[in-house]
Amino acid sequence: MVVGVILWGVWAFGSELWLNVRLAQQVESLKQQNASLAVSNDQVRNQLKVADSPAALEEAARKQGYARSGERVYVIVSPSGAAGDATLGLPPSAGARQNDGGVLGKVGRWWRNLWH
Repeated sequence: MVVGVILWGVWAFGSELWLNVRLAQQVESLKQQNASLAVSNDQVRNQLKVADSPAALEEAARKQGYARSGERVYVIVSPSGAAGDATLGLPPSAGARQNDGGVLGKVGRWWRNLWH
């Protein structure tokens, strides 16, 4: 009977010790997750501060096509075709010889010729 009580005591002590070790591991894991979330929260707060700045709001509005009243908006595009030749001061056929549009130009011309 004494042996039974001793075995029960060892088992109870061991199971409590094992539970304590597992809980300590969980606490450490949760502390690491908490620290990671704190860093992430700080980054998000900084991004929100930047996004709420007047410059960021203006940039977002301009990307949507808005402009201030009375402001002249210039859209810069690369010249193409006859308009590009005239801008560069080339005769209409000179530009075509210099740049035939590469593979996409050839495919485009093939497609147009297919239907016309």
